[in-house]
Amino acid sequence: MKYALLITAAALATTAQAGGFFSEMESNDTLALANDVGTFDAPGGSLLIEGVMDVGDVDWFSFTLADTASFSVFALFSSSDSDGLMQVVTEAGDVIAFDDDSGIDLMPAIQLADLSAGTYFVGISGFGDVDSSSVDTDELADGHFDTGEPHAETFGYKLNIGFTIVPAPGSLALCGIGGVMIARRKR
Repeated sequence: MKYALLITAAALATTAQAGGFFSEMESNDTLALANDVGTFDAPGGSLLIEGVMDVGDVDWFSFTLADTASFSVFALFSSSDSDGLMQVVTEAGDVIAFDDDSGIDLMPAIQLADLSAGTYFVGISGFGDVDSSSVDTDELADGHFDTGEPHAETFGYKLNIGFTIVPAPGSLALCGIGGVMIARRKR
């Protein structure tokens, strides 16, 4: 009986994840300095990040997925005339998504299905820092135009990030076996 409880408790313990609220902390202007917002496991979760964009600023956040996930992130700015952009980048530095204005007004939003387990980065910067060609070139937002001049955007922002993770069939089977063992033992 105690082994069945330990197996079930261990299986359920792996569902712990990051989530909730996170305040951006400077300096997070590069992937190496990104604010780590945690690890997400089944069934997923959500996170609200609050920060401030200044002239020439870019803010990077890292997160880890324990399994394949559907992922969405959208931005809300303190002013409707603010204009920012977002990128999603792999641990290897490959830009896999870019958006400028798919959200409300001039706010970016990104949705990705079947994002593999691993570590990823979400970057937010001011308009003109990079563009959609960054997905092909892997150019990372750095807070500056190609001319070297800093972007001029200043605004407060909130990033709403959500994950839906369906656990691998093997982990579901372990939970089921643990539950069957407990139910059988009670009889």
